Amino acid sequence: MTIYIASKTKHAALWRDLRAAGAPIISTWIDEAGEGESADLNDLWKRCITESTECDFLICYREPNDVLKGAWVEIGAALATGIPVLAIGLEEFTIAKYERIQHFPSLADAFKAAGYPQ
Repeated sequence: MTIYIASKTKHAALWRDLRAAGAPIISTWIDEAGEGESADLNDLWKRCITESTECDFLICYREPNDVLKGAWVEIGAALATGIPVLAIGLEEFTIAKYERIQHFPSLADAFKAAGYPQ
């Protein structure tokens, strides 16, 4: 089971910590989320789109003042390929009404729905 994370880059350290603790996070963007760390942005986007379409679950995480950008592309790619989207913090957007997006009150609840921890 694999999980792709879509969120703001400011949360990358959280995802790296969870991956180090055993969470099956496959998002490679989290390893180059700092300013200027991505040497090839075309390659970065290829990986983001590929990973978001090859995971078992996409978890989108948004805190109240976060302005999502790339996450919308990743969510769309996942939905287009039938990947379940588990969301935290998307309730105020019209896409939240889409039947294939499941909403959770917490990150722990979303990870549990994805089967982690088992």
